[in-house]
Amino acid sequence: MMDKAQPLRVIQVSDCHVASNPDADYRGQNAEQNLAAVLAAVATWQPDLILLSGDVSEDASKASYQRVSERLARVNAPVVALPGNHDDPSVMRPYFPDGPWQGPRVTARGNWRLILLDSTERRQISGSLDASSLGWLEDELRSNPECHHLVALHHQPVEVGAPWIDKYRLNSPEPFLQLVDQASSVRCVAWGHIHHGFESSRGGVEFLGAPSTAANSLPGTGRFTLDAAGPACRWLKLFPDGRLETGLLFAG
Repeated sequence: MMDKAQPLRVIQVSDCHVASNPDADYRGQNAEQNLAAVLAAVATWQPDLILLSGDVSEDASKASYQRVSERLARVNAPVVALPGNHDDPSVMRPYFPDGPWQGPRVTARGNWRLILLDSTERRQISGSLDASSLGWLEDELRSNPECHHLVALHHQPVEVGAPWIDKYRLNSPEPFLQLVDQASSVRCVAWGHIHHGFESSRGGVEFLGAPSTAANSLPGTGRFTLDAAGPACRWLKLFPDGRLETGLLFAG
């Protein structure tokens, strides 16, 4: 049971891009080995929960999902998962059952509620949220105003200053952003997809993009430009009073 005096410790793992072949090349990197190196650091950090925010697989293969699932299990923390544009939800779901597979999903921990929204569109790199998901989100935020909400999706709902990936962000994000703006309980919006760390705020809400465990780009570039800092993930400490702390955790 979560200690009410302590923060909820969350690790966001994103854009693993592991393939059926563990030796496959991904942007000049070995995604499998890089994931293993990041997860070694994650295990030392000892999270209470892992948020897996999409593009788990490069080729949507059973073998890739199985290996990622097995590696995450060694961290010994529950996993909640989102699909990304490279993923096949029907193949991914058996390996990561706690996700938005039949609509948005909530994971409650203490007085924090983590909302998982599926922003993927079949055969599309960019994303969207349909009217049903937005209506559900509105109801959830209205029904639980006393809780603190973290809203997670795969695609960035705001531009991050990197043209190569901003052209594939969340389409028509205004209705989503309006809901976030109007809800006093939302503390954070978190996503993957962008392959570098990103932090900004909007109306007191933290907007956070996670790096990739496979390969990252230097921020603010027109084309993907490999960042020599290497693979990484995001850590978050979610405090009972709604405060949060966050940063990046790199492979050792």
